[in-house]
Amino acid sequence: METNYQQIAWHCMNKYVGITTSDGQSHDGFIAHVDQEYITLAIPTNEMYGMNGMPAREATYRQFGFFPGFYPRRRFFPRRVPFGAVTGLFLLPFFI
Repeated sequence: METNYQQIAWHCMNKYVGITTSDGQSHDGFIAHVDQEYITLAIPTNEMYGMNGMPAREATYRQFGFFPGFYPRRRFFPRRVPFGAVTGLFLLPFFI
């Protein structure tokens, strides 16, 4: 019996999931988009970037923030995974 990963991905939209692929890779992130051929994951990263796109240096931090009203934010990078390569899709716990 073949699993319909597209239907499962629709039900898990905007949730934190893990995906394993047929080549042995695993990815985890939030499902940002689902279409006929791909799942798009928003994969979180710990890299912080400043306003100009360069990594923020601690020397540029101020006592109460990065700049008045601005601070480095956590970023998400998109990763598209074709449905033909998905061998497993499962929910993961997400804690702040």
